[in-house]
Amino acid sequence: MRITLMTHDERAVVAARLDGQNPAAAELVDATVAAAAGVTRSGYSVTAVGRLLAADMLAVAARLVEVEQLLATTRETLARLAADCDDYPMSDVLYELERAGAGLRRAELDHAEHVLDAVGRAGAF
Repeated sequence: MRITLMTHDERAVVAARLDGQNPAAAELVDATVAAAAGVTRSGYSVTAVGRLLAADMLAVAARLVEVEQLLATTRETLARLAADCDDYPMSDVLYELERAGAGLRRAELDHAEHVLDAVGRAGAF
């Protein structure tokens, strides 16, 4: 199933409901999902656990909104460059993403370079 991204207005409504809630760290997302899955599987009353999970879910929702905004910014930047119908060098594309706040970290670029190198070496066999 392909998800439908939230519109700018939908993200704004959710962000307003979250009222400054800090986005969850990756560890909290995992712990919250594990706890919710455990309650679902066990069939126990969710009243007490539900109260505990509710606070964590706000942080998870804040992270979702932040990720959706980053994805929207990335897509809008790439669409703008594509609509310009110019052949941009990759350094210009990376610059535009960085300028839009959706830049790639050095570690991400290094990882991609290592993967391409490994694929090239594997193809040599």
